[in-house]
Amino acid sequence: MSSEKPWGQERKPKRSPLLEWMRYSGIAFELLGACLAGMLVGRWMDTWLELEQPTWSVVLTVLFMIAAVVSLYRKLK
Repeated sequence: MSSEKPWGQERKPKRSPLLEWMRYSGIAFELLGACLAGMLVGRWMDTWLELEQPTWSVVLTVLFMIAAVVSLYRKLK
């Protein structure tokens, strides 16, 4: 018998656990950054428009988080 693998069944090299940890911690920082960016831009817009309630802070934080989750989904797919 031959020791060759059939087409499409080549072994992929194993990734280092450190690289996997760095990848997922980077995703966590991306989500945190999106949340902070939405909050900061929203607070700036609320003060610029002189609003009493944090309308833009809430809206932009939610939108930035949705965008970050969509990006996360595409990366992990």
